[in-house]
Amino acid sequence: MSKLQSPGAVTRWNGEFASATIESAFLREQGSAIQHESARSLAFCALFFLAFALADAAHLGYGSATLTLFAARLAIAVVALTGIVLTRRSTNPAHTAYRAATAFTSLTMLTFLLIAYFRGDLLLHGMSMAIMLIIVYLFIPNRLVTATTIALSASAAFLALVHVFDMASPRQLSTMTMLLMLANLFGAIAARRDACLSRRHYWTQQILIDHSVRDPLTGAFNRRHLNAGLLEQEIDRARRQRSALTIVVCDLDGFKAINDTHGHQAGDKLLQDFAHLLLSMTRDGIDTVVRYGGEEFLLILRDTDLAEGQALAERIRAHQAAASSLHGEVRIQATASFGVVGARLSTSLPGIAGHALIAHADELMYVAKRSGRNRVHAAEWTPPA
Repeated sequence: MSKLQSPGAVTRWNGEFASATIESAFLREQGSAIQHESARSLAFCALFFLAFALADAAHLGYGSATLTLFAARLAIAVVALTGIVLTRRSTNPAHTAYRAATAFTSLTMLTFLLIAYFRGDLLLHGMSMAIMLIIVYLFIPNRLVTATTIALSASAAFLALVHVFDMASPRQLSTMTMLLMLANLFGAIAARRDACLSRRHYWTQQILIDHSVRDPLTGAFNRRHLNAGLLEQEIDRARRQRSALTIVVCDLDGFKAINDTHGHQAGDKLLQDFAHLLLSMTRDGIDTVVRYGGEEFLLILRDTDLAEGQALAERIRAHQAAASSLHGEVRIQATASFGVVGARLSTSLPGIAGHALIAHADELMYVAKRSGRNRVHAAEWTPPA
């Protein structure tokens, strides 16, 4: 069994992806759901906590203590409202929601300690504290490590308050300690389970999506992904940023003869090796490699002008000409021909259709084949008259 960690592995203690990049992607994808859940939770908890000001008045009368507690409860409502507004306006709602949850739960726990001090009745408040711990862990979206820190700190502060002011007998204090320990333990376990389940569900979806857009033989993107608007999105992005975009169409020379001579398995091995070369020589997460059809591949090079794209195609051509694929005991060599089209885009220029760029690069690639193969032909895109 392999000991290599899966890219989608979840850490044991905090229920987050071990990869910071994947965790960030998860939070971006879940941002809207976290925002809505956070807004509902903060609003409900703030209103509920504010309504209990009536209980303060019933226990303490309408004196300075009641006014102090009401001011603290009102501050909690203000923090909740501020958090809801900031999260809704944020470009990174998950992170903002977590910060709002941290501020809200920290202030709520501090206020609860103040309420317990003024109102006494520590046995009742011990049970209330256990309920609030579950809310911190499970009801308000936050990072598990943050929720655990707040919950444990509040529990310790509450028990210290009871002990310092001698508000309960030793037996009652031990009972409350066990109650709060269990609430923390069960809350943390349940919160971690939920965090792991949501991330495993997300990672399963990513695997299924990746399989649906990848060519199973070569690992490059498939034609379906390209037809879903991949190139058009890159063109729009380049126009907005006034940047260069280069398209490369490449095709293995004499591929049919290799299949006829050595068999389709040898051809498949050659395709795999060529795709690996393309993927290794382009920028992961920036450039795109697509298996366009058969032995033909398409490269979409972001922020790359014609000269840079042509130079990359020449390097790939040279590597492929010098390389060989091992099939059994037979080494198979094949060259490739390239067509390169560069376009420097701007919002002031006419729009470019993705299929027109590909057709132009494809035409240049066939010119390279007719010129003797194992060549790179390149041209700057010029809008049709």
